[in-house]
Amino acid sequence: MSKTGFDLALKIGSKKLHIKRQKQLDAAYHYHKSFHDKNGNIDSKYLELRNCPVCNKNNFVFLFLKNGGNYVQCKNCQLVYLNPCFTDVHLENFYKGMHNMQAAVVKNESHFYRKIYSYGIKNINKFIKPKNEKKILDLGCSSGFFLDIAKEKKWKTFGIELNEKDLEITKKNHNVKNINLYQAKKEFNLKFDVITMWDVIEHVKDPHELLKTIKKSLKPGGLFFFQTPNVNSLAARILKEKCNVFDGIEHVNLFNENNIYTIAKKNKFKVLLVESVISEIPIISNYLNYDHPYFGNSKEKKILGIINDKILHKNYLGYKIQAVFKSM
Repeated sequence: MSKTGFDLALKIGSKKLHIKRQKQLDAAYHYHKSFHDKNGNIDSKYLELRNCPVCNKNNFVFLFLKNGGNYVQCKNCQLVYLNPCFTDVHLENFYKGMHNMQAAVVKNESHFYRKIYSYGIKNINKFIKPKNEKKILDLGCSSGFFLDIAKEKKWKTFGIELNEKDLEITKKNHNVKNINLYQAKKEFNLKFDVITMWDVIEHVKDPHELLKTIKKSLKPGGLFFFQTPNVNSLAARILKEKCNVFDGIEHVNLFNENNIYTIAKKNKFKVLLVESVISEIPIISNYLNYDHPYFGNSKEKKILGIINDKILHKNYLGYKIQAVFKSM
């Protein structure tokens, strides 16, 4: 399995990238605050307590509070997760009513996203046989930029998106439905060669139920690809609650490479690839230089002159993880 990783942020300018993204974060936090109580915490009427969603143990340590949400870490499997978190109904309604700033971010950073999406397709193609028609379903497809790229590469494209504003954009070019993922098999009435999730699996409360549902919607031997924040990344470990990966509402489960192998094994998927991508070296260097992690001016290619991209990705310390599972 590859550990080579992928890095682009340094090439496009980390500070410029994150200044643009701050508008999305500000819009998200403004929406988040509408679910807060008078003390600045998530209102308890939206919440429920839960066991670890990977190992089902109720043995955790509190890490920190971020934007009104409690992040804890399971002592058994080391998953980091929100506890309490939104109930299923409130979480689905939250996404339906959310802003669509992500679509604007992808449009503004199309060079970055084209590179990372194309890299993901390259990882998928390592494990799929060439055929005349390949069907791909993207769960949480937003404004459909990944599906646009897949369509360029001759895939037959399908998507699911809860945000109605994004849906209106995507359905112009793709077969997209405003349903939750558990309705996919029935609504599309077909099975897929590949199902993808780009920075979505961390938004799903029950990874086991998710994988069971994905398996039902895949052809025999079909692939599940996903990208997700790496909670064991060097950036997350150093910045902790200052890291943008922790948002307090949406990122309900944050995985490391060991958690990923666990959920695959429990749901009878074969792991074909797990690798870290995007090093975030400028962000880490900014912080270690007593500067703002995201708005500092560092252009260093090594952390403290020692740790480079290759070392980070070899040790699964990149900011995100890409994985490919095969249905068995």
